[in-house]
Amino acid sequence: MKSKTLAILGIGTWILSVASSAEDLGGNYTAPVALIVVSAIAMLAFTILAVVRLWKTQKVTAILFLASSLITLVYISTPVKIINFVLFIWVVSLLWAMGKFEEPIEKLKKKFGLNSEEITLIQKDWQGLSSKEKLQEISDFQEKHKKDFKEIAGIDAKDIIPEIGKEISWADIVNHAFRVFEFDRNGTTVNENNQIKAKSSFQPYGYLLAESPILNNRVRLPIIHRDDFLLAASVFDDPKLAAMVVDEELLVTYAPKHLLPKGLSGSPHHVLHYAITQHGTLDSYYSMNNDMHMAKPEPEKLFGQFVYEGEIKVQLNSEPKL
Repeated sequence: MKSKTLAILGIGTWILSVASSAEDLGGNYTAPVALIVVSAIAMLAFTILAVVRLWKTQKVTAILFLASSLITLVYISTPVKIINFVLFIWVVSLLWAMGKFEEPIEKLKKKFGLNSEEITLIQKDWQGLSSKEKLQEISDFQEKHKKDFKEIAGIDAKDIIPEIGKEISWADIVNHAFRVFEFDRNGTTVNENNQIKAKSSFQPYGYLLAESPILNNRVRLPIIHRDDFLLAASVFDDPKLAAMVVDEELLVTYAPKHLLPKGLSGSPHHVLHYAITQHGTLDSYYSMNNDMHMAKPEPEKLFGQFVYEGEIKVQLNSEPKL
């Protein structure tokens, strides 16, 4: 159970306990016995879960909360109720605050393949480090994983190519730039009238094999819009432009006109934008100003103004203004 969910459960449990503790003028409980039993079980469960969750990071708070909860079972007075309530609010606020950090940590685990212990070590070591030094620490952990994986499975992790949309979320690459190496047509054909016939309605038109400083491995980038496939084909079908992919750089970025949650496109327009630039442009773009484009990409510097309607084409940007 996530910490935020546990915090919400705690609030619900407290409301339930208040409802079940109603008394009449004679001091007798007026709530149904079933409600009182459910409330007691819920509070016990929350107390145990909260203490377990807080034990490693907030041991003193966990001990105080547990002691306060046990005292209320045998002795109830106004001061005890006040202390217990204050501790309860403090525990819920701690759980809520912990929940805010769980999502980015889970993203780090998923994106970089790190376990919980490694994430904890990185967080401790990150104090005062630059973005470049932080990335180097993550890279060191990844290299260790790759080495261990090769020794155990006999497979080099560099030979495993993750796919955007599967192993890597679309949301992680929005507006980021990639260098294209290969164009996999995936069985899709284009006739002389530029009509496309895909191999399957359930598969992308094709794939781009690409890499970027934001990731350690090369990736397969699915081409999910017919216009994006035609743009890629216009480069690789032209001998002169195809040669530029080798001698210079063919860059691509995923930038939908309207963005939905999880990075998906919310419009019928094409989503990939291409530019041919001089060799070394991508590395210069990501290394400038203390790697600022790692966190805040500005793809227009490489691709110019995005075009979604009318004439769309591969940009020739021989002298990008970085």
